[in-house]
Amino acid sequence: MQEISRAAAAINILDHYFSGYPLEKALKQWFKKNRFAGSSDRKNIRDLVFDILRKRLILYYPFQINEYAESGRILVLSYLFLYKKSFFSLEDIKENKYLSPYINNDEFIILNNINGLVKKAPKNISLNYPKFLEKKLSQSLGKNFRTIMEFFLERAPVYLRINQNKINTNEAKIKLENQGILCEICPSSNYALKVISGEKFIQHSSLYQLGEVELQDLSSQLTTELAQISSEKKILDICAGSGGKALAIASRLRNRADIFAYDLNHLKYKNLIYRIKKAGAKITVLDTKELTKYRNFFDVVFVDAPCSGTGTWRRDPKIKWELNDQKLSSFTKNQYEIIKQSCTYLKNGGFVIYVVCSLLEDEGDLVIRKFLLHHKNFSKIKSGIFHPINASDGFYFSVIKIN
Repeated sequence: MQEISRAAAAINILDHYFSGYPLEKALKQWFKKNRFAGSSDRKNIRDLVFDILRKRLILYYPFQINEYAESGRILVLSYLFLYKKSFFSLEDIKENKYLSPYINNDEFIILNNINGLVKKAPKNISLNYPKFLEKKLSQSLGKNFRTIMEFFLERAPVYLRINQNKINTNEAKIKLENQGILCEICPSSNYALKVISGEKFIQHSSLYQLGEVELQDLSSQLTTELAQISSEKKILDICAGSGGKALAIASRLRNRADIFAYDLNHLKYKNLIYRIKKAGAKITVLDTKELTKYRNFFDVVFVDAPCSGTGTWRRDPKIKWELNDQKLSSFTKNQYEIIKQSCTYLKNGGFVIYVVCSLLEDEGDLVIRKFLLHHKNFSKIKSGIFHPINASDGFYFSVIKIN
């Protein structure tokens, strides 16, 4: 499949998304209608769509200042001329049937001058973040603000977590290499591998299919390696989702802890239970009625609270364009209530580990400060941030203890 054909596919998918269709459904629908596209083409089209969304504002800007409406076609044309110009000449695509309607004279002038136009873009446009978040991001990230925003313009690296209940890290690394997946062991974790090449083979590898390795971001893994999470403890993952954190804890502790998983959305349980079985993990899944029986029971409650996802903009760029003040406010209120509820399941001397894949103080320190202000019997032991600069996704964590 030619590069231009993939660009045409991206136009179709993006227009579908801009019309209000969920992005994943837009992708699946295009793939279903175009079964001639092989697995490699599908991956490349998906990567192209996501890369365009990472750079959405700067791609639209040259046409926006010339009063064009945003469209998939406009973004793709800008992308081709800003980032793929070495592969094409303007004449190659000026009257290309895949990019119809043909480029008109006004568009031709804009594209010919696109490099000069983008140099004049305001900061939030050149760095591709929502304007309403500028002050919050600047306050939260400080001197790292520009560096992290630039990181978010690039594709996130791929990490694997080794399931220590089934295989050790060195053995997994060798087996993956034999199946065409080159990795390196991460200095910050003995259980994490960074994929260097062969990403497309991961889900077809025997290690992945047997539950010996899992796809999981490095920062996400590191949140489960805090000292308070140790063997012989009773641990509750109270926002378990599909179980990524609970599975990581079970792996690291070699099933030598009583681990429980709960999520308010029970629709996620089918996938959660499947993953537990696949991993050979010892995790008890609780429904809402069962959870109420465990008041004052756990040594550790792990709270991976729903959040804005600002730390995952590299991996999922669409969410930064779907966020607004109202949604952010709803997240912070919900986070506070989840921590409050979580504490009812702690025994005396127990810990709450609160994490969010967000870099905003509103969802991190400010939530914890508010909680501690109204709950004097708790104290903060430690807190910190896993920055995209050092890992991949951005995560805030805080450990609080009941006195």
